[in-house]
Amino acid sequence: MSDIRAGDLVECIDDTPNRPESQIMPDLGAIYTVTNIRAVGDGASVRLKELTPSCHLGGVCACGDCGWDAGRFRKVYRPNGEFIASLFCDVPDRVEAPELVD
Repeated sequence: MSDIRAGDLVECIDDTPNRPESQIMPDLGAIYTVTNIRAVGDGASVRLKELTPSCHLGGVCACGDCGWDAGRFRKVYRPNGEFIASLFCDVPDRVEAPELVD
């Protein structure tokens, strides 16, 4: 199964529909939040917070629990707050810029 988990940020790396009934697809390069992931066959299906498939409107299965193949997404590294703060701890409050001379 995928290393993607609920709450992860993912980037879409494949927006090509696999089936003719696929009407709503994630945008290539867009960042999404994973709401849940479930095993499907030998892979995984990813549900997204920002985008919902249209199949629940009467498509092939109409289960309302569909998503997209996890292979369409790449996990986006999201460092924790302490790491980000450590990057700025040695930055001076004010940087002196040299004066311009005409």
